[in-house]
Amino acid sequence: MSLDLTFLGTGNAFAPGGLCWNGFLVDQRYLFEAPPQALMSLHRVDVDPNAIEAVVLSHHHGDHFLGLPFLLLHWKHRGRETPVTIVGPPQTEQLAREIGETVYPGLFENEFGIEWREVTAGESTTIGDLTVEAVAVEHDDRLSLNLGYHALLAGKPFAYTGDTRLCDAVIDLAQRADVLVAECASRDTSIPIHMNLVEDIPEVHAALPPNSKLLLTHIAPDVETNLPRTIVAQDFKKYTF
Repeated sequence: MSLDLTFLGTGNAFAPGGLCWNGFLVDQRYLFEAPPQALMSLHRVDVDPNAIEAVVLSHHHGDHFLGLPFLLLHWKHRGRETPVTIVGPPQTEQLAREIGETVYPGLFENEFGIEWREVTAGESTTIGDLTVEAVAVEHDDRLSLNLGYHALLAGKPFAYTGDTRLCDAVIDLAQRADVLVAECASRDTSIPIHMNLVEDIPEVHAALPPNSKLLLTHIAPDVETNLPRTIVAQDFKKYTF
């Protein structure tokens, strides 16, 4: 079975150069992150939002989370009939309800059903043929938790770092993945809670198994690389492995 990753956006929190905020689809059914433009991007890549089976969130910063009310609005009013699973750190449901009910009163009066699965480090959950195992990464200590994920799609291993500085958890994610999606917020700017291309990504690359692939996202427009088996992801582009 192939692994298909379609990027709804690849930009960091500041949407530099007009990049859409980071988020990607796995197998056209599983959405990692809910960036603010997620609904627009799904239409752009010709994916029916009602076909999304699960949303997997790494943390609660706005560029990863604030697309969720728009997705919920679409599902409520545009004919969704099947339940959706939302996976994320502790307090995901509480935060989603606080924001959603404030900006769209009645948003959670729905008939299709939402299953909330809040996970902590070391916990695994399965939705369809996707299994994700949460890993604690080092990003913003003021949030409830910051997660990366080991994942299996029908037995094919991949991983996602979420937003994080370079840490042991990132190396572990790299060592076990056929494909690693890694954030890379800048080319060479030193940001304490993020990785950059010059100082950090070579160490991540060195931890990968020999034939594994590395995709960089949550980027700035000047992130370019000649590292082997490494792709700088592009908005609205699909990659198949």
